[in-house]
This record gives sequence, structure tokens and C-alpha cells, in this order.
Amino acid sequence: MSRQLGKKLVQWSATRTKSTTEEIVKSLTVPLREHDQPLKVLTPDEKKRAVQLRMKDPKNANDFLQIEQMKGQPPFFDMFMREHTYLRISLTEKCNFRCLYCMPAEGVPLKPKDKMLTNDEVLKLVKLFASHGIDKIRLTGGEPTIRKDIVQIVEGIASTPGIKDVGITTNGLVLPRYLPDLKNAGLTKINISIDSLEREKFAKMTRRDGFDKVWKSIELARSYFRKVKLNVVVIRHQNENEIVDFVNLTRDRNLDVRFIEFMPFGGNEFKNTQFFGYREMLSLIVEKFGEEVIRLSDSPNDTTKAYKIEGYQGQFGFITSMTDHFCNTCNRLRITADGNLKVCLHGNSEVSLRDKIRGGDTDEQLSEIIQKAVNNKKARHAGMDALKNLPNRPMILIGDQSTIHISPLGHLSSSSLHFSHLVPSSHFSSIQLRHYSTTPAVYSNSSVLTHVDNNGRATQVDVSNKSITIRTAVAKGTIILTPEISLQISQNTIKKGDVLTVAKIASILGAKQVANLIPLCHPIRLDFVDTVFEHDLKNAQLHCISTAKCGGNTGVEMEALTACTIALLTVYDMCKAISQKMVLSNIHLVHKSGGKTTFNIDYENQI
Repeated sequence: MSRQLGKKLVQWSATRTKSTTEEIVKSLTVPLREHDQPLKVLTPDEKKRAVQLRMKDPKNANDFLQIEQMKGQPPFFDMFMREHTYLRISLTEKCNFRCLYCMPAEGVPLKPKDKMLTNDEVLKLVKLFASHGIDKIRLTGGEPTIRKDIVQIVEGIASTPGIKDVGITTNGLVLPRYLPDLKNAGLTKINISIDSLEREKFAKMTRRDGFDKVWKSIELARSYFRKVKLNVVVIRHQNENEIVDFVNLTRDRNLDVRFIEFMPFGGNEFKNTQFFGYREMLSLIVEKFGEEVIRLSDSPNDTTKAYKIEGYQGQFGFITSMTDHFCNTCNRLRITADGNLKVCLHGNSEVSLRDKIRGGDTDEQLSEIIQKAVNNKKARHAGMDALKNLPNRPMILIGDQSTIHISPLGHLSSSSLHFSHLVPSSHFSSIQLRHYSTTPAVYSNSSVLTHVDNNGRATQVDVSNKSITIRTAVAKGTIILTPEISLQISQNTIKKGDVLTVAKIASILGAKQVANLIPLCHPIRLDFVDTVFEHDLKNAQLHCISTAKCGGNTGVEMEALTACTIALLTVYDMCKAISQKMVLSNIHLVHKSGGKTTFNIDYENQI
């Protein structure tokens, strides 16, 4: 990385007074141009032409020519022309730690061994992805060193044509017994997770007493690699007071300390009060080191904003998934330990490559499935408040604590993604009623309407024999505002009052009235209703996500949809005195679970 570029950002003339912490932090947090520009979604024809132009560009021609000559497959581009060259593979769901941010205290249900990818299946997928231009592989978990064939897997990946880098993210607990063989097998990069330098706090955060062994692994890794990366998840009131201590480690060590913003995932009980953003982290460092903090130059695909202290051997950085996303240049895909492809860490759509391999699909068919999934990748993931209410795997079941991109597509059922969810709706010539089965990759028409009897008369469904389970539904919608209304909502100056608070309360009240409004709906005792908003000031749009839950024998889809609709209608009502040129748009169900079927759609969290 360029030290000179970073220095310029904090270089002050001799006549200038000493800068304040706020001024220095501001100068050190200028976003990359690539991260700041809006993405344009292309039509299939536009994308085809764009790929052809990219391959003809002299800057890229040699790379693409090498790919085609060696393997004959095009790179995986999404509909925003992001090329994917980096694949993260989770090797196991098991872990010998129980980190607070990664796994629920009670643990997670593990799938049987025969549901996990085998060594041969992992290497088959690596070879396939490499044929499409993937040149960097990172192995994650769970804890990848639990996998007994880890050395053989690394050796197989490193020997795959086209693969340039093989990395691993590990907690380091048992790393010393494997590290020499891993290095000899072709391991080129290593990340070790360590969230505290205090033994007792380390045990509290990992729920295991392993600090000494992890530190030994870090020191050992430094002797094998030019640079060792340390992953530190920062949680307020837990370890933010150690940030400067971690930076001091880089004084005379070849370490790259990466501070990671705490992110909401299934089961980690994320709370806003625990969040500690990267600018707060940087402020603590600047308060200690002042203008000795140097901003290093990042490449567009870097997930870390890199810095160092003047004269220090190592460096540090921030992974800012929540406060300053880097989705614009995302080049990463993920495969879970049970063989599901994910195109976004915070997405919940998944497609089972394992089932396709075991079902006899050819490489060509697999490539087509992967490309369809990549085509469905959204421009960006949702904001922090929305993510708290969106279902996703616990981090332990996705893999890799190092970045925000835990899994690239999302989750539909335990192992499948129906093709209708992979292809944009604009590709369908007509709307059809569909039945979504929980059987992997099954997709069928149905002429049966549950609220109609054999004579075609409306009737209420008898749910008395249905099992009582935890039912969840999520609905999403948008209200398109005028610029003036959008501004006043953001400034909370609407004369009728606090628009978002009133809309939230109205949505909860509305969800409770569904059975009184819609004749064939059952009265339900709701356990939870919540509505969150994301305000897109630039485009004068307000996005709403409503979640409903209950323990019962019938679903809560109508409650979620009603809550979302009432919230948006309330916004309209409170703002219509300014202008009636508002439009309610795209109210739809995006998730349903807990009943006979599981349903997800349009769920890469692009809000």
C-alpha cells in the first residue's frame, strides 16, 4: 500500500495550528470514489454488451484471454457488472469456541456429516469456480482446523490451475499442530481471530479459556508469513477500551489488526447499544497518536480501510459493514459447509450446489445455476436496523468472522433456492399462482386455493389440527415522497408530529386488527410486531419492513403485510398537507417461516 497517499491526507503546513481529533478523523475518512458512486443495474442485453466490451479492453484482455485459453469459461459478472474473483468456503459448522457475536449461547443444531461437502466436492467446486476466473480462496468455518483433512484440502486448492491465493480464517486454538504442513501445502495467507488481550475478557467473549494457545499461534504464524492479520470484533462495553492496545501491537510486529464492526446475525442478540462504529474507533486512536496516524491506499475490492502509525512495522484497519458499506465493489461469493451458495453475507437466499452435484449435474449446469444466482445479487445489503429483523443464519453456520459478506445469496429452504427467485421478475411474461414446496428445488403449479371449498365458495381454513410452532413473517414496502416531505421527515419538522414513531405505533395496532378487517383470517395472539424504516434521502423514498411473530397454528403473513401497509398509510396521512403527490409502492411479503412451507423472495436486503 502507498504510504505517501496516506500522509497527504494528514499533512499540515508548518504554519497551521495543531489539528483537532475531529479534523484529523474527517481527513482520514474520505471514501473511495468507487464506493461512493451509485450502481446502475443493467438489462440482460446491456450486461451482455458490457461483458463483451470488458473482455475487449486492453487492460483486461490478457486476464480474460488467459481464463478462456486455460478453461474456456467467462467470469461471473452480476447485473451491476461486478466481477467475482474471490470465493470463501466454510469447511465445517463446528467450532471449539462459542463467541458472543457468532453463536447463540445454547449452540446451534448441526447437520449430519453426510450433509457436509466432502473433500472431493470442495475441490470440484474450486476447480469449477477457478474456471470462471476465481483466483482467491479463503477457508473458514465454524473453525476450519477442526476438519481433519484440512491439509489435503489446502494442497488440492493450491494446485488448482488459476488459483493464486489460499487463505484461512481461524481462531488459532489448535493451529500449531497444522501450521507447518498447511504452509508446505500452499497456504499463502492467514487471519487469526482474537477479540481481547486480557485473559479473563477473552474467556468471557469466547466462552472458552484459550488465550495463551491463541497468542502462541499468532507468534508462530508470524514466523511463517510476511503478514499476519488479526480479526477483532469490537463490542461496546466489552472491548472498545483495548483498541489502542491492539494498535500498539503493530509497533514491532508484522501484524495487520482489523477492527470489525459488530453485525446482527441469527442468535447473536445484537443490540444497538452494543454497536461501536469505526469512526468512534478511529477517534480513540487519533486521540492517542494524533497526526502520526497515516491513511494507506486501498484497492477498490478491499474490505478493510487501512491505516498505520508513523514508524510502526505493522498496520491496522476497519471493516465497516454497518456504517460505510463497500458493496459497490464486492467481488466475493460464499459456499457454506453444507454446500449452499450465498452471494451476499447478509442475504438469506441460498442455492444448494451439493444437491446438484450429488444429483449428477454437469459443470455446465452448475455454472448456469451459479450465474443465475449471481445475477440476482443486489446492489447492497440492508442497514443495521433492518438487518436485526431479517432472518439469516447465525455467523457460525455461514463462516468467516472477518467481513460483512458472510454468505452470498440468502436462504430459501434448508438447502434450496427456487429458480423463480434467481431470475428478475421482469423475465416472466405472466404472473402465475405457484406452490412452493420445502422439498429441495421443487417448483410446481397448483390449482388448489385453500380458502375455497369444492363448490367454489369462500370458506375459512380449519387450522385446529395444525401444529403449534413459532411463525414468522416479514413484509416490505415503499412510499415515494416529494423532496420537501422527505427533508421534513428527516428533520422531524412535520407539523402533525413525529411521523416515524406514529407510523410504527399504527403498524402495531393495525397488525392486531387483521381478523376484524379481513373476513377469512383467524384471530391470532401476536407475540411480536415491529416496523423499521430506512430513509433514502437522495431518492426521497421511505422503505418500511414489518415483522410479525407468534407461537400458533397458523401463519402471520397477513399481519406483517397489514403492519407494513398501515405504516405507509400513516406516513401518507401525516404528510399529505404538504403534498398529496406520494405513492405507496411494492408492498409484498419477503419471508414466511414456521409452518408447512418456508417462503423467501426478493430478499438480498436491497431496500
